[in-house]
Amino acid sequence: MTIHFSYKDLQTATDNFAVKLGQGGFGSVYRGTLSDGTQIAVKKLEGFNQGQKEFRAEVSIIGSVHHLHLVRLRGFCVEGSHRLLAYEYMANGSLEKWLFREGQEESVLDWDTRFSIAVGTAKGLAYLHEDCDVKIVHCDIKPENVLLDDQFMAKVSDFGLAKLMTREESHVFTTMRGTRGYLAPEWITNYAISEKSDVYSYGMVLLELIGGRKNYNPTESSDKSHFPMYAFKMMEEGNLSAIIDSKLKMSAEDETVVLAIKVALWCIQDDMHLRPPMTKVVQMLEGMSPVPPPPTASETGWRVYSGLNSNR
Repeated sequence: MTIHFSYKDLQTATDNFAVKLGQGGFGSVYRGTLSDGTQIAVKKLEGFNQGQKEFRAEVSIIGSVHHLHLVRLRGFCVEGSHRLLAYEYMANGSLEKWLFREGQEESVLDWDTRFSIAVGTAKGLAYLHEDCDVKIVHCDIKPENVLLDDQFMAKVSDFGLAKLMTREESHVFTTMRGTRGYLAPEWITNYAISEKSDVYSYGMVLLELIGGRKNYNPTESSDKSHFPMYAFKMMEEGNLSAIIDSKLKMSAEDETVVLAIKVALWCIQDDMHLRPPMTKVVQMLEGMSPVPPPPTASETGWRVYSGLNSNR
């Protein structure tokens, strides 16, 4: 049951929005505690001009989606110009904070945890794409939108929010997020955005889990700065150890790492028809479906979409 909160309820729960957990394309997130002691994360939406009726209709869809690997919507507020969403609180925050922390060796996620996060994220997306009453394309998969509970179980957040945007706002969709490194080529080639666009973004996140680095890093040498292109090259040369995060100190012969690399490279194919659906991704990661070698960059003409994947 999704609770309808008053603005005052959420103002009180967050101590007047005192503790900010993060900032995203849709607005800021604050930590809160309900009167029964339940911890929540409250998102103050910005730039949403929908009427109350339309907003409630969309929120009811989001609130009806329940899955182990999706962050649960606890409630909402629609009052005057205020639009807020209250989610379950995720104790370990976003994957981004754990994956890209500098100089904190003790907080490095081990491979088993990373692989578990990859599988959980894939399951959450597969549910949105194929098992919901209303198919939901996320449109903004990135490490900041993969949240971790106190046991480091992954849950996808911010699903369904793309549908809350009005038609007038949709033209600023790509610039609004500021996460261009995860967007599929069809965003700039005027093809329809579909669940295969989420598959591409997921592949980028999976590569980052494997490499422990962002998919684009201008401080790296030129051949390494664009990590996906580098990964394709290393795969072609049979040098998988160059793709794996050196902090993991593990063999490139580990079956699950090899599996994950192959799956990631299938997911980020330019041609959306070559990308596997998320249900297939789950099957491949769990060893229930064979993973053929992905096409090489030269075979498919894979190229860097500089407008999308090199501006952060």
